[in-house]
Amino acid sequence: MLSNLLYILIAILMLGVIIIIHELGHFWVGRACGIGVVEFSVGMGPKLFGWRRKDIDYSIRALPIGGYCKFVGEDEDNPAPNAMNSAPVWKRFLTVLAGPMMNFVLAYIAVVIVFVSIPMVVDITPTIEQLSESMPAQSAGLRVGDTILAANGVPISNDVNGVTQLRELIQTGASIELTVEREGETLSFPLSPAKVQAEDGSDTYQIGVVFGTVNATETLPQALVEGARQMRSYSTMMLDILRKLIFKFEGAENMAGAIGMVSVVSEQLRSDLRLVLDYTFLISLNLGIMNLIPFPGLDGSRLLFLLIEAVRRKPVPIEKEGLVHAIGLVILLGLAAVLAVHDVMTYIL
Repeated sequence: MLSNLLYILIAILMLGVIIIIHELGHFWVGRACGIGVVEFSVGMGPKLFGWRRKDIDYSIRALPIGGYCKFVGEDEDNPAPNAMNSAPVWKRFLTVLAGPMMNFVLAYIAVVIVFVSIPMVVDITPTIEQLSESMPAQSAGLRVGDTILAANGVPISNDVNGVTQLRELIQTGASIELTVEREGETLSFPLSPAKVQAEDGSDTYQIGVVFGTVNATETLPQALVEGARQMRSYSTMMLDILRKLIFKFEGAENMAGAIGMVSVVSEQLRSDLRLVLDYTFLISLNLGIMNLIPFPGLDGSRLLFLLIEAVRRKPVPIEKEGLVHAIGLVILLGLAAVLAVHDVMTYIL
């Protein structure tokens, strides 16, 4: 029970850090642009506790489903010199954009750390790492540590290509003579692959071995390049999922709110705590993309209003823009409530 609670707390903390980073983007850039801050909040809903420092209210709220950084003159006409409504369009645009951009930065840092710190499988070799009981390889006399040099007299390269060559030969089902190196000796073992049933019900041939892998971490320059590739690949995938959800309503049944996210992440962290970096990457990237959608109440909507203002050379009336954002916020909170009920029914009950 205590172990389960620990992983749940780690998942909540991870989600909280991602939200804080997003709001800090708004906070830092806004203050750098001379815009005053009224309140900086982590979470939504009822306030759990808070404090005041340098005329800014800080608060922690009950629901870890978002957060906000409220600026002076945001959604209101305020004559104060540090009010957001009186700042140039470009300063307001950068301030709003900074939140999603910080999520992209956090996602990139997380995936780079994964590549430089966690060994990845970089190659597979025809060295026997495991043997299955009562399967042809063990019955023929092969041992863990044997390196396969040739099959039926044909040399096998010591890399993934050699393993692929072996697997293709095994799938023919024909008898094979394997030449292996064992402690400096070259030995030969004839064997016949066994026919087994795969999970999908089809027939396949196996000899009962697990081939060895070569693990390595990326250098920092390699990780920086590979991290950028991962960002692009996953962003494309997420945008495609989002497009299908919005226009075709595909995948709606798989949607989850904060409770479901915490439940899934905490469950996965039990198997490997290092996955916290992978989930930080995925969730932060997803949050950055989602916030750029021009839906009322999200950063994307505020950016759209600022672009309209830049084109028109005059702002949309503050009360009208504020009403749009307020309606969007109500809708988002309603969606969060629906997802919370769905999560409870799916992951808790």
